[in-house]
Amino acid sequence: MKKKLQIILTGLMVLSYGLSAKSESGIYMSTADFKNNKLTFESGCARGKHSLSIHLHDFFWNMPYITITEGGKKNVLKKSDVYGFRDCDNEVYRFYKNTEYRIAEAGNIYVYTQERNIAQSKGYKVINDYFFSVSASSEILPLTICNLKNAYSGNDKFLDLLDQYFGGSEVNEYDNRHKTFKINYVFAKSMK
Repeated sequence: MKKKLQIILTGLMVLSYGLSAKSESGIYMSTADFKNNKLTFESGCARGKHSLSIHLHDFFWNMPYITITEGGKKNVLKKSDVYGFRDCDNEVYRFYKNTEYRIAEAGNIYVYTQERNIAQSKGYKVINDYFFSVSASSEILPLTICNLKNAYSGNDKFLDLLDQYFGGSEVNEYDNRHKTFKINYVFAKSMK
């Protein structure tokens, strides 16, 4: 009886590990799909077997379309007709003006990152540039105090808190204590 119980528990642990490790990749066709976590061209990512391949066509030229290959069938979509995509690493990207931006945080203020290569004497150094938007579908702007003040010009309390919290520090700072970008923490304080 004890051995039977051990086998059942081991089986349940293996099954739960397989379910938790499983993620899905795919395309978010609209803002509503993103908010409802509804993927189109959905594909499982378990054990490195990807039946879905997304080609962004942005290595040398920023092409206005993506190609989705699924089971040998190709679909070509305009980036302007697609909200974004989720990859097998569970990273979500949004398309804006034919460029993808990784959604770092979908809070009151949407925070995005984009990698940029900087040439050095020995290869390249990768740095992150930070951007934001007021909503899931609004214009994406560089994350600067000036742009935040323009975007939230009607929120006097937030404007005061921007000066107080970001006098000389970076606006893209992550707050480990509150597990959010500091800008979203400050914005939440302005809503109280």
